[in-house]
Amino acid sequence: MIHSLYAHVHSFAGQVRLHSIHLRTSASPSAPSHLKVFLNRDDLDFNNISDTKATQSFNLPQTSDVQDILVKRQLFNATRSLTLFFEKNFASETGDDEDTRIAYVGFKGDFMKLNKEAVEVLYESAARPTDHKVAGKVGAGMGSSGLDGGGRQGF
Repeated sequence: MIHSLYAHVHSFAGQVRLHSIHLRTSASPSAPSHLKVFLNRDDLDFNNISDTKATQSFNLPQTSDVQDILVKRQLFNATRSLTLFFEKNFASETGDDEDTRIAYVGFKGDFMKLNKEAVEVLYESAARPTDHKVAGKVGAGMGSSGLDGGGRQGF
């Protein structure tokens, strides 16, 4: 019997550019040997996670040191939630029946706050003065010098 471990880090408070996953296990047979990471998936559970393609997978060393597991940054630029699936441990590879044990999980990356309100932006590469009304006149003073062709004030 394989004792796999499933952990869902439900929705970060914003969006994260994930750089790495920090993991501390042990040098014992209960240490996980394989990790699958799923990005922004809320539909996974023990019934379907084994058959789902992971965003990235890792073979883990059997150590009690804190591991800095580097992720492919281009895949994790817009992380809102993570699902970690520790599919196997070292005991399951030898046929032993042992629970998977993890001492510490951490994440390293850049946090970006998400705006809750709509952001309205108007960008014009080249403004057309006739598109803007100023003080009852069309085009006067917007994107032009305000002078007519003869150098006289056009107002």
